[in-house]
Amino acid sequence: MSATDPCYHCGLPTPSGAPILLEQAGQEPLRFCCSGCKTAYQLIHEAGLESYYQQRDDAPFGPRPEEPSEALQAAFDSEIFQQQYLRALPDGHQEVHLLLEGIHCAACVWLNEKVMQRTPGVREAQVNFSTHRARLVWDPGQTRLSEIIAAIHRIGYRAEPYDPQRIEARFQRRNRALLMKLGVAGFGAGNVMLLAVALYAGFFQGMEAKYKEFFHWVSLLIATPVVFYSGGLFLQGAWRGLQFGRLNMDVPIALGMLVTYFYSLWMTVSGQGEVYFDSVTMFVFVLLTGRFLESSARRRAAGATERLLRLEPQTATRINPDGHPEEIPIRALQAGDRVLVKPGERMPADGPVLEGRTSIDASMLTGEGMPVVKGPGDSVAAGTVNLEGAITFEAQRVGENSTLARIVRLVERAQSERPPIQTLADRIAAWFVGAILILAALTFLYWVRIDPDRALIHTVSLLIITCPCALGLATPAAMIVATGRAAQEGILMAGGECVERLSRAQEVILDKTGTLTRGRPSLRHLVPSSGISEAQLLGLAAAVESRSEHPLANAIVEAALSRKVPKPGLVTEVVNQPGIGISARVDGRLTRVGRPELLSDAPSIPPFPDEDPLITWVGCLQEGRFMGWIGLTDALRRDAPEAVRRLKAAGVRTSILSGDRPASAQAVGAALAMDHTQGGLLPDEKAQRVAALQQAGRVVVMVGDGINDAPALAQADVSMAVKGASEISIAAADVTLINDRLEATARAIELSRVTMAVIRQNFTFSLLYNVAAIPLAMAGYVQPVVAAIAMPI
Repeated sequence: MSATDPCYHCGLPTPSGAPILLEQAGQEPLRFCCSGCKTAYQLIHEAGLESYYQQRDDAPFGPRPEEPSEALQAAFDSEIFQQQYLRALPDGHQEVHLLLEGIHCAACVWLNEKVMQRTPGVREAQVNFSTHRARLVWDPGQTRLSEIIAAIHRIGYRAEPYDPQRIEARFQRRNRALLMKLGVAGFGAGNVMLLAVALYAGFFQGMEAKYKEFFHWVSLLIATPVVFYSGGLFLQGAWRGLQFGRLNMDVPIALGMLVTYFYSLWMTVSGQGEVYFDSVTMFVFVLLTGRFLESSARRRAAGATERLLRLEPQTATRINPDGHPEEIPIRALQAGDRVLVKPGERMPADGPVLEGRTSIDASMLTGEGMPVVKGPGDSVAAGTVNLEGAITFEAQRVGENSTLARIVRLVERAQSERPPIQTLADRIAAWFVGAILILAALTFLYWVRIDPDRALIHTVSLLIITCPCALGLATPAAMIVATGRAAQEGILMAGGECVERLSRAQEVILDKTGTLTRGRPSLRHLVPSSGISEAQLLGLAAAVESRSEHPLANAIVEAALSRKVPKPGLVTEVVNQPGIGISARVDGRLTRVGRPELLSDAPSIPPFPDEDPLITWVGCLQEGRFMGWIGLTDALRRDAPEAVRRLKAAGVRTSILSGDRPASAQAVGAALAMDHTQGGLLPDEKAQRVAALQQAGRVVVMVGDGINDAPALAQADVSMAVKGASEISIAAADVTLINDRLEATARAIELSRVTMAVIRQNFTFSLLYNVAAIPLAMAGYVQPVVAAIAMPI
């Protein structure tokens, strides 16, 4: 153990006088910079989470841990804080969003999640690496928020209420610091280059030694802050990587920079040879420019979540039971509240309109700029804008259950997931750095025997011109563009791994109702049994179907409402059987509505009145008596034929797996020229068909919308949920289509294939560039300044 060893926990310098050590049996003592870091290590070690130290990267690990003050802990438990930032969940748990300071790598995310999850009473703890936002759900009866915050502080991180404005302010501070470094580098590089012009002119035309020496010393004076202040970003990264035995991308950069600087420094002091301060300053300036552009690109990608969060208003106008409006914090809004939204305001939650009529700007959800007219019974979504008249709606899905929150979660998943190809790229980059260092050593040894004066310059050129950055950025750069472009077109992809699998799609399976059809069937026929009126049949079926989300159920309920059919009575003991139907007790009498399989205990069921395959027949049975048939029809989506054509043009086989009658499914399949169609399937049977295709080596994409599609969606290699899909289907989906165009299924596949092609091109170009550049640099054909310009390009 050296006296200069950094702190084992945070990586910062340790005191030289009286080091803080932790003795371990059979091992060298661990050195810490303070008691806080030593305590943090002991907590992590005792919790069995020591693998954190093997997972984290080489970034600075943040400030030394400190115990939060009693005043700070009290603030988290105060009533004012809880009203502003906490949300009470229906099950009695509480939810809060926090901003974590000190997050630098995936290991930091892993450690914070584990520590929070192991705190008694914590049910959920999720940290987003891009935004450093933590979502925490806990039982206030078992632990207080301040106790969880204290656990975070003890391992060296800080937590505060999440506020998108604070995120922006923090980015601005970092951006200003990077711009300052870039400004110093630009100023230094410009002035040193002017001096270099004079030196180059003197080299060819002659220059007195005193002037040459003067220009060398002035160049040294200007280059020093450029190397150690502006270039400190790369020096720190390389140093921390070496401390933990890792060859990161900053190592060859820092080595090339330092070798060039100190070589030129020696030439200046000795008064012999040429200096290359112009090369090193320009090198730092160009690299910092690339870092700044990369930082801005990452900020734009991470900012997608924050822009979505800003779509949610901070307050809502709740109408109290006495009819008076009251402005409340958005987190105090509960499901079932009646909410008033005035023109120009955003919807604070999802739910149906109760009173009023207006136009809604839903472009943030659908990507379509045309306003949508909403009236009583129509649903509005959180984040959409009321353009015209004031409306009152019922808040049904609030907070994390809203459409806006679901989109935020999908975007966060897309930013945080790392596809397998990216992991491969990172591994290649790590080996690449080691190979370059070996080649640099061989280059130096070769040239030192042939031309010692040029040995260092050629070695520096090799270190500068070769860099694994292109390999490391090949995947994330393409993924950022792809997911962003897809979101603009109303396609939300849940990460890079999804894009990679989607590009290999061979089979696309589509549900029929709500996917290939409009999903809003309409009533075509009412055929009641003898002694039963149409109103009785429709009213009884609507009472039971009002408890279902299925499109056929919605059509029956809407038909009953439009005809003003009276409600038959109290509905209890509801049992929903996805893909078959629904049963309940209406005024205590067992009533079933659904497919013939659900009505099997009836003495006799008459055949369907019409064999038109495009009509779906739903039967109604009460206490063993058959009440009649209800015929419904659902038209195809207008873009369904074009969507199928584009899928086939992409070389994808298309199939229909439907729970509807086989004849109905076959009719739709024939109309669309599908490759395969099968109807009459139960939810588990759909999943079995998907599994069978996978066992045959096919990459399967499942597109659906209903509860009965959820098992197949979960089984498929890639799952897509169309607009208007059930909550369960959306939860099981990798891709969510938030526009109303079925062609987006084909577009998603096309976009994923283009993305993977770009990634492969990036890899190819990066490898070819390095294969061409390395021999040239080793052979001495590349000057350092040329290398500094070529590498970042």
